[in-house]
Amino acid sequence: MVADLRRLSLVDPTPAHRASEQEFVAPLLRERYQPMQLLAKGGSSLVYRGHDVFLDRDVAIKIFKAGGQPSLDRFRDELRVLASLSHHGVVSIVDAGIDQSSPHDQRPFLVMELLRGKSVRETLAGQPMSAREIGEMGFEVAEALEYVHAQGVIHRDITPSNVMLVDYGTTSSRPRARLTDFGIAIDAASGVPVDEATTGTAAYLSPEQARNERLTEASDIYSLGLVLLECFTQTLAFPGSAIESATLRFTNDPEVPDTIPKEWRLLIERMTARDPGDRPTAAQTAVLTRSALRKTRKREKLSRQRP
Repeated sequence: MVADLRRLSLVDPTPAHRASEQEFVAPLLRERYQPMQLLAKGGSSLVYRGHDVFLDRDVAIKIFKAGGQPSLDRFRDELRVLASLSHHGVVSIVDAGIDQSSPHDQRPFLVMELLRGKSVRETLAGQPMSAREIGEMGFEVAEALEYVHAQGVIHRDITPSNVMLVDYGTTSSRPRARLTDFGIAIDAASGVPVDEATTGTAAYLSPEQARNERLTEASDIYSLGLVLLECFTQTLAFPGSAIESATLRFTNDPEVPDTIPKEWRLLIERMTARDPGDRPTAAQTAVLTRSALRKTRKREKLSRQRP
């Protein structure tokens, strides 16, 4: 069943949708968490850098926009998802509650660890990523998705903005990829209700997601494939407005240029197969990315040895 494209609820894939940091004055949440600077905004929530005054540490605070019961339902859904996950590749939840400082505008919020580093989106905006850096990121996200999918969760919004490259501040450690923003994640057993509007970031939707069909974990693999492709090409595979971008993949496969190393080109083509059944699982993707990464490292080593 083709989705009613007039009902698309999609995020602008360009960096413009990220909010510039702005000072924010708000009451303490749970008499402990102080929102301080706006970091990002989405369709249903705002994310702030905040401070835990009790433990004297910075945190990330996601405040859901007013919306009555639907907003509370989204909050409970995301809270259940995050509370069920515990993995080094997934952002951790610290606390949750409902801001009742305004009785007529109660807003639920999540408090999460503040990841220090840059998103893949921000990294690409600064300079191209090497094949090795792309491979390391891809492996770590695939590994995180293997865990997430094993818990019966589909992320539904794998994008360069939702993968953080976290700097742990040591000279011997490179940035590590962490998966964030489970705001539209769903239980894999439930799929997507047929009457729900298409949800996600337009440029990274799987074909079945764009059609608003029942989803499987393979949808996340397709989106990750598009992220890897963009890292190599510095170009969106499916540009245009939300509707134009979404409908392109009904009949088109992404163009994977020959300039991409063969091992990565073949993997991206498998990950972005239009038929979900033809895509590798997250566990298989982790194995395949690790294999491709070994070939990349070997090529780099040979290149350095040449006179």
